[in-house]
Amino acid sequence: MASVEVSVKQTARGFSLLELIVVIAMMATLTAVIVPRINFGGEKEQIKEETLRLAELMSRAAEESIYKTKQIGIRFTDSDYQFLALDGDGRDGKWVAYESTTFRTRDWPDNFDVEVEISGVAVELESKEAFKIDEKTRPHVMFLSNGEVMPDFKVTVEKGLNNDRWQVASGVEELITFGKTDDF
Repeated sequence: MASVEVSVKQTARGFSLLELIVVIAMMATLTAVIVPRINFGGEKEQIKEETLRLAELMSRAAEESIYKTKQIGIRFTDSDYQFLALDGDGRDGKWVAYESTTFRTRDWPDNFDVEVEISGVAVELESKEAFKIDEKTRPHVMFLSNGEVMPDFKVTVEKGLNNDRWQVASGVEELITFGKTDDF
């Protein structure tokens, strides 16, 4: 009997080009979703940036109300804020959403605590889901075409357990002031 020798040749199999492309595409997708959510500046910087944005938008709304001779207001909920415009005159007009890309509705980032005081009285903010614009809607703060901002207000922003609190408020020398609550 003759013996037959069988040799098994094993070849190392690598990844196919298609497998590599799929993995790279998955990694790119995950990176595109995750990286924008990372707060590289930390929570303290995020609170400052969001409060500064609110202050700048409110200052701009005050200026725009003068230039366009239009009454503009802002209404806060527990998770966002929205600019409104008076449609009609003060007696027969009603407040409607202000149609502008600059003054669009803006959501507060997750875990932000927002407190609003109007003329020294704390306002209980309604939920975003419960808020709807109708004939009874009134803004918390109004920017009038004669240059006034009324009533006096204070918006305080903080995040979670962080003791860093920032504030936007009506001011004496400037219409809208911004800073850390320790500075007020």
